[in-house]
Amino acid sequence: MILSGINNYCATEEIKYQMDNNYTKTCTSSMTKENVSKMVNLGNAEILEIEYSDKLTWLKVKSNGHIYSLQNNTMVEGDLDKPEAKYAVGDLLKVQVSDSETQNIYVLEVNGDEIVGILDRNLPGGTVAWISEEDYNNAGGNWTSDDDSTVNQNLYEFGAVTANKALNERTSSWNKVTKKYLPEATTLLKLTEFYQNLNEVDKQNWQSKYFTDFYGFIQANEDVKNCRSGSECRQAITAAGGAKYLLPEWATINLETTGDSSAGNGYWTSTPMNYSVVSDPGYAWLVDDYGELSSVSVGIFEYYGVRPVIHIYESNILEKLEAPEYVNPDDVGGDLVTEE
Repeated sequence: MILSGINNYCATEEIKYQMDNNYTKTCTSSMTKENVSKMVNLGNAEILEIEYSDKLTWLKVKSNGHIYSLQNNTMVEGDLDKPEAKYAVGDLLKVQVSDSETQNIYVLEVNGDEIVGILDRNLPGGTVAWISEEDYNNAGGNWTSDDDSTVNQNLYEFGAVTANKALNERTSSWNKVTKKYLPEATTLLKLTEFYQNLNEVDKQNWQSKYFTDFYGFIQANEDVKNCRSGSECRQAITAAGGAKYLLPEWATINLETTGDSSAGNGYWTSTPMNYSVVSDPGYAWLVDDYGELSSVSVGIFEYYGVRPVIHIYESNILEKLEAPEYVNPDDVGGDLVTEE
């Protein structure tokens, strides 16, 4: 009953959050034993251990002198040890995405026998807009005449239409993948020390916090302001004490999607930028070759790629690979996008 109560509570919370992204969720990786008493009536039971990711991954309860542990999504009697995960965040896996095709992914989460990972490279096929003017207008907007507030509201409602279409078309044969989608900006930011050090209130307001803190850091460091390539900027940011703002190197490699030298090296997330952060409408978050999350205008820039997050069952994992030594092949000229 406790297991079911937690799952039902968290499912309801997810619906509330989808309707209002300012809603503060309890069901996060920061969930504590004390949170559970607000979700279900524990009676005389006591929560001994709990862990939550996108779903409940571990639970141990004491009730009437007996101890119950989560095993294969079911509570069984016994004081069991939490099973060690076979794979950790950042592990590189070779997976079977269709009957005839394999891909490599970096692990983001392990949920029982399902692995959530991000592809180790941008999908081939060229760069795309987050949402093109044509797709924006087809969805019901008017890019040339909508005012700023309308543009921003529409971006939240329409989403990354063009980038999503490209992702689905380019992975249409991946029949062994249970889910596939653009990464959310928060999914990637959670990999940074910056996000891990935020309190729960600041985590809800991460967009303005990340933008202002990182931009202030850049402006205060001349070497960072003057760098011009991916590896040079990463080194300059790290040397100046800004490594906490950067994503892991494995999340920022293999960004080339086109031979067009004017194309930016990066990939889109599904997250539109909170309007309060910038004075111009129509921005979304992407990952660039400096290793940061950057805000870029969706109405101007069409030079970024798509890189899916996929869910795949452990039975489709072929082998664990040695992660390659990091070499950034995507060095291009240009200012830090964060300076937008």
